[in-house]
Amino acid sequence: MKVTGFAAAALSMAGPAEAQDRSSVAPRNMQAIAPALAGYTDRVLFGDVWLRPELAPRDRSIVTLSVLIATGKTAQMAGHLARGLDNGIKPAEVAGIVTQLAFYTGWPNAVSALNEVEKVFAERHVDPASLADMTPATGPLPASDPARAATVEKSLGPTAPKLAQLTNNVLFGDLWRRTDLSPRDRSLVTIAALAAGGDGDQLGFHIQRGVENGLARDQIIEALTHLAFYAGWPKANTAIGIAAKAFTSKETAAMSDIQIVPAGQAPTPGSADYFTGSVSVASPFKGSGEARLGGATVTFQPGARTNWHSHPLGQLLIVTHGAGWVQAQGKPAQAMKPGDTVWIAPGLKHWHGAAHDSTMTHVAVAEALDGQTVTWLEPVSDNDYQRAR
Repeated sequence: MKVTGFAAAALSMAGPAEAQDRSSVAPRNMQAIAPALAGYTDRVLFGDVWLRPELAPRDRSIVTLSVLIATGKTAQMAGHLARGLDNGIKPAEVAGIVTQLAFYTGWPNAVSALNEVEKVFAERHVDPASLADMTPATGPLPASDPARAATVEKSLGPTAPKLAQLTNNVLFGDLWRRTDLSPRDRSLVTIAALAAGGDGDQLGFHIQRGVENGLARDQIIEALTHLAFYAGWPKANTAIGIAAKAFTSKETAAMSDIQIVPAGQAPTPGSADYFTGSVSVASPFKGSGEARLGGATVTFQPGARTNWHSHPLGQLLIVTHGAGWVQAQGKPAQAMKPGDTVWIAPGLKHWHGAAHDSTMTHVAVAEALDGQTVTWLEPVSDNDYQRAR
């Protein structure tokens, strides 16, 4: 197999003597014992993924080093650190990566990593004196940071006030403001480490913060794709799912905080599968962010009504015009008039609609459970409706 381009350069990670004996990036024992793995290493990992333009080689090195440090795989660090330096990572940035990961993956991982960093720096003749200058933390924080700090105080403060103080004053107030790494790179390091460690509870927040710090959505997805080869497919798949939710939440949050849906907007006829008679549904709305609330304004012509149905988290009706009926299964129908607010309990089988001689309009509001707001059942028979009069 002839190796060219990046794959040829990557031979240096195996050591000069070994590189002279073969034309593969894969280690000798891999070629001998697991030739299929050697093929994937040469053809897919270094022959395809590392060459993809969606993420710069420098960023791929940052992701790889972050995963190796976060997961304690220091035996693989020397070659990848040398490659990272060749790809443009500065020695001071290496120190910044290790320091960042001490906070997010633990001091022992950082100390173990520094043993390998020291060896590579010695081979590269990096002068430790050039790293001794520790400038004050003066970098900016994103505009959303006050809200983050308030959340920390609310969630951690009452139970663990010292941890809340350290989080706000040291982790974000100092570490995240250090200039040895740009905010963008600091986010890339943190996202890679959290994804590799399966720390999903924190990953969504840091993906959103990464976008604020200048990471493009496509760069984050490509970083998590790259990460599959170094942290495993399950970790990458989980992280991609969290990223998708974080992007959706970020896009939703970018919408106006206040939404006004004009009266009569987007009217559609009520489906005959769910209603009897002439019904119009207009002004649909849905909550933003994490809200599960949604609904619409529904107008029933005389005699029109819903099918029997239920709502997993209940339903609220606010009658704005006309006269109508609402009935729970096994109970007498109850009249509704303008200004009435009607609460229908979760899971209760019921129907509602207009009186036989009047139109009726109500605003219907319900929450979704696992994406479902209503379970439609059979139509209300004419006999059942007539008994409501």
